Amino acid sequence: MPLKIETARIEKPWSIGKMGTSGLRLVQEDYNRPLFLEQFAQGVADYFVELTNMKEVAENNKTLIIGGDPRKGNADRVRRIAEIMVGNGFRVIIAKDSLASTPAMSHTIRECKAAGGIILTASHNPFTDVGIKLNMSSGAPALEETVARVHAMQNEVKSYSFVAFESALEAGQIECIDCVKLYADLLDEVLHFGAMRDALALRPGFAAAFDAMHGAAGPFAHEVFINRLGLDATILREEPREDLGGLDAHGHPLHPEPDFDYIGELIKLNATGKYDIVAAWDSDVDRRLDGGKGFFIESADEFALFSKYAELIGVEKLFPHEIYFGRSTVTAGTIDLMQGYLEKKFPKHTVHAVETPTGFKWIAELGNWGVEESNGVGNPYIREKDGIFATAFLLKILLETGKTVQELMEGVWKEFGRVFFTRGEVSGSDENEKTLLTSILKDAAKYVGGTYSTLKLEKAGSWDYIHPKTKQAADTACAFFLQFSEGNTIKARFSGTGSGGYTLRVYCTKYDTQFARPKSPVTQPMKDAFDAFLAGAGFSGKSKKYTDANQPDPYTG
Repeated sequence: MPLKIETARIEKPWSIGKMGTSGLRLVQEDYNRPLFLEQFAQGVADYFVELTNMKEVAENNKTLIIGGDPRKGNADRVRRIAEIMVGNGFRVIIAKDSLASTPAMSHTIRECKAAGGIILTASHNPFTDVGIKLNMSSGAPALEETVARVHAMQNEVKSYSFVAFESALEAGQIECIDCVKLYADLLDEVLHFGAMRDALALRPGFAAAFDAMHGAAGPFAHEVFINRLGLDATILREEPREDLGGLDAHGHPLHPEPDFDYIGELIKLNATGKYDIVAAWDSDVDRRLDGGKGFFIESADEFALFSKYAELIGVEKLFPHEIYFGRSTVTAGTIDLMQGYLEKKFPKHTVHAVETPTGFKWIAELGNWGVEESNGVGNPYIREKDGIFATAFLLKILLETGKTVQELMEGVWKEFGRVFFTRGEVSGSDENEKTLLTSILKDAAKYVGGTYSTLKLEKAGSWDYIHPKTKQAADTACAFFLQFSEGNTIKARFSGTGSGGYTLRVYCTKYDTQFARPKSPVTQPMKDAFDAFLAGAGFSGKSKKYTDANQPDPYTG
């Protein structure tokens, strides 16, 4: 029996905003406006119809993957989007229970050889927000050209086509897939769970504590660490919940974000010293915070550790000739210090330690072996950041070496030195302030030679990304930089994700061979110098909200 395709008009189409690489994030009320989701989804369907009809992508079939985190309303949205995709000629595969992590979605797209995927997540934002993003057949987030085309198509939609969910399901045009199993199978292949189980059997008492933050992580963590590896693990907030934990004591929605503001119970457990490995993951499981035995690791430092042990996951097999170790512009540069070491480690490869623009899409483009500043480390076997993979890889290194997390990280710092890192912001609501601030940063070179607080400004300018393969420069400056004396470096960029006003992200780094020092005394001089520089140039605002207090700093207290 042929499917009954229905069409409905949208009498008053909405003006839909343009997606970033993390999709379009709005509050629940915006996505719940009448026919907004239908218009959004029809524009996506129009794009994939156009894409899959093009000769150069003829190998892509008419299959799309849909799933996401458990936040309020997503299960219903998955069904509605599936109806519209089927109404436009696509076969749809839905994650079981509509639930999948972003990295698992990326893997499922690749495994099913789909034309792409629609991922419903607002990541670390609270349940009051909704996000939808697109990943392409490679599993990677949609790039600017795709986003621009989808945006144009969404705002041309006047009607939408759909097939009733149950009818499409009965006809086999919609089916469910166990993304948890698919993903766990991938990690088993990469990390060799059998050998890890054998190693754990020789370590009686080895214990773990995890925080799934009521997001998508719970089922994945349980399958990987308990069912597959047999790890003695406590999983806090394991159950996926549509309110992602609900409200805090002050009535504010909790953020499913793995930093110290939101993982108090895990911090307490780690402080006992009883747990060999601990981890927390955000709602869609692409961010992580790992540690153990009272120690926590920043993402950039963990990637340096992973790079040192990269052969344990066969990274050299993924890159036949050239290996890219990527880090975002604003991430601490420990990996840069390892260039010579990595060249010796992989003598048959050309090794690149690459500084990319902020945004993980650049690292994904180079092979997805890299790190960005917001607790994200890439899984090179897919095309997304991957929190569960990072924790499982750290576990493998612990079992291979017999060392603690702290001993492993201090081994890296002893060999290469430590890049101290913190980030803050300058923000406001006055457009004239932003204009002045931009002008000061663009003209910062004219202040070179001046002393600000206790530091001398030695160099200033803008940083442009030169693509290591094409050798082309990015169209615009990605970041401003100020190089102060004694190796203190600040990079700054305006955020593109604010909801109003302006926010200048401020990133401070300083290299030091004396690694066993508290972070704040190391980074404070450049914070003071930056504020003094702004004041000296005529700007009244100051940088604030530095992350020293809510990010790992093992040598305080």
